[in-house]
Amino acid sequence: MPLLNHFLHPGSAHGLARLQTRLLKQYLALTTMLYVAGVAASILPHGDRITANITGGVIAIVVGVAGLVALWVRPRTIVGHRVALGAALIASPMVMAFHVLTSAQFLCLIAVMFVAMYIRAFHRNRPARVLIGVLVACVLAAVWWAPAPLFPISYLVFVVAIVGAAETFGAVTKELIIASCTDPLTGVFNRAGWEIAASEARPTEQIRRHTPAPNSLTVVAIDVDDFKTVNDTDGHRVGDAMLVELAQVWRGLAPPGTVIARLGGDEFAAMLAGHRDEVVEAFVQATRQRLSHVSVGVASSTASGEPVAEILARADSDLYLDKRSRSRSISVVDPEAMRTGLLGPRKSDDGPALTAHVCGTAQ
Repeated sequence: MPLLNHFLHPGSAHGLARLQTRLLKQYLALTTMLYVAGVAASILPHGDRITANITGGVIAIVVGVAGLVALWVRPRTIVGHRVALGAALIASPMVMAFHVLTSAQFLCLIAVMFVAMYIRAFHRNRPARVLIGVLVACVLAAVWWAPAPLFPISYLVFVVAIVGAAETFGAVTKELIIASCTDPLTGVFNRAGWEIAASEARPTEQIRRHTPAPNSLTVVAIDVDDFKTVNDTDGHRVGDAMLVELAQVWRGLAPPGTVIARLGGDEFAAMLAGHRDEVVEAFVQATRQRLSHVSVGVASSTASGEPVAEILARADSDLYLDKRSRSRSISVVDPEAMRTGLLGPRKSDDGPALTAHVCGTAQ
């Protein structure tokens, strides 16, 4: 499951967007300080020995400071991130374009490799490869333009170093991030992924000043009725297969942009941010009709300051009301019927389909 494709900046105070911003900020701060030190060292007297042309260093300092300001003024926004990432992409090549020492070019290559790893780890596959291609092109143009002498094989070394760093360390980091946020059984988010997405949907006050939260947010919680009976009767392998199929079907029913997670056991939750009421209602009704052996709870909020955890708690309360209502309607649980009827209309002992219990949406 391409987890990171669900949203551009999944994050929280302890999540990916915060980590993404912090790493980019640290990179820009450290490299800018190095460029300041390099410029300062270059303008000191060295006799007749020429060490560097400070033009590239000065440009890199200005660009780095601009990127840091963008991250400070507009944190965890697309605009702030793009400005800062652009600064990281061009700062080192600008320094390399004016180097007169070959050894200095290879020192700058280290910084470029870190940028490539960062891009590969925190961006979608296709945009990441495009950005890395742009980075490689900038570096090759810079070293070609620079007065520092290079053997032709050095250009190949630069390309292999940048692409290799991105496709090894960067790709591995991305896979680790995805694995940490994904439920290995069903392929949807796990609890950690849910918390990351939830805090992005309800950002801090500082972030809300620049990125308004959605007008409405709805949480739909479900769990399988009498799931323990299936595990006890036919084993956990059958129960796991039911959960996998449930997750696949529910993802197919969800509108675009919905975050779906397995919170634990047979409990799942979906978060719909900024969707119209009729879209949410259609999703809830489709859930009741297709997933006929699950209880459903719904809670919504239009208050941007209400945490998702509180909305989820209200959805859980609504779910257990629905579960108690359904348990009174069905006195005998047939595990075989649960397995075969999980994804179709559920029948009562007398034959007719059970009437769906319509939950009220919390205001």
